[in-house]
Amino acid sequence: PPPPPPPPPPPPLLSPPPPPARSPVPDLSALMLGGCGRVFIDGGSNMGEAVGAFADGRFFSCAMQAPPRNHRAAWASMGRGEKEASMGPLREPRSFCVRSFEAAPSLLPPLREEEASLRARGFDVRFVDGALSNRTAAEEARPVWRYASHRWGETAASLDFRDVHVERKPLPLSSRTVLGRSYDLNEIVRAVVKANASSVLALRLDVEGGEWWVLRRLLDEPGLLCSVSYIFAEFHSAASAPQRERLRSYGLEADAFETLKERVHAAMEAPGCRLRLYWRSFWASCGDKQRFEWRDAPQARDVASLGEEALRKMGLPSRLRVVKG
Repeated sequence: PPPPPPPPPPPPLLSPPPPPARSPVPDLSALMLGGCGRVFIDGGSNMGEAVGAFADGRFFSCAMQAPPRNHRAAWASMGRGEKEASMGPLREPRSFCVRSFEAAPSLLPPLREEEASLRARGFDVRFVDGALSNRTAAEEARPVWRYASHRWGETAASLDFRDVHVERKPLPLSSRTVLGRSYDLNEIVRAVVKANASSVLALRLDVEGGEWWVLRRLLDEPGLLCSVSYIFAEFHSAASAPQRERLRSYGLEADAFETLKERVHAAMEAPGCRLRLYWRSFWASCGDKQRFEWRDAPQARDVASLGEEALRKMGLPSRLRVVKG
């Protein structure tokens, strides 16, 4: 019989398709801000305590009790009813889309649990994996500091940890550099206003030193600044003259706090500016514990003496050492 026909040739080898190109910048549409008439932008989620305080309506009472110097000049002559109306949106936290940014990756898993709990209660809350910043980038290097073996004992910082937490309490145990997304606050505000020109925006900043650059950039566009109704900011390395002198090592002026205050308040008094409150503190922003209280809380305690097995279960390095310097 004739020989069998030869087998067909194998199909040509195909190269795998190239991976999709990464966007050079994070996509703001992922923040899901469409249809948001009111937006609370939270820089520095930490344990989610500020978002929880906002959801409980405590930012309203905080704003009402703020010293008159944090308000417009007209605040002192306003009646109680006028003041409550001016701060009124903060009484209705469910009317806000809450977007909270966290730059320390290890905090995101427990924050997801907080997010699920708040969304189950009817709040439009999203914790965003990324830093609230003065620029947008898909991958930006930033230092992350471990200061306790506690589940929440890590933070990203724009200043050296020892300039953020003075008096050496808590002490840094270890540090590392991570690559992560950053979101330009100006671009977020611009997107919200473009979608809804009458939006009410509230901004909280507790970004471990990044507030200096974020607010400076916002001030560069007075129209955007005046699109924000409420600002709650904690300032770092500014509570004493020696700390303010340290700002020079970061390219900032020693009087940066006063300069920002004067510029913001000048904008607040301009006709048509919506900004009604510029809360500023060296110790806490609304929704936070005072820093001298926080540093004795379990989150900030140095529990590096925990056994190896306990550290392993918490997903922490087996040997944590205090960073010298």
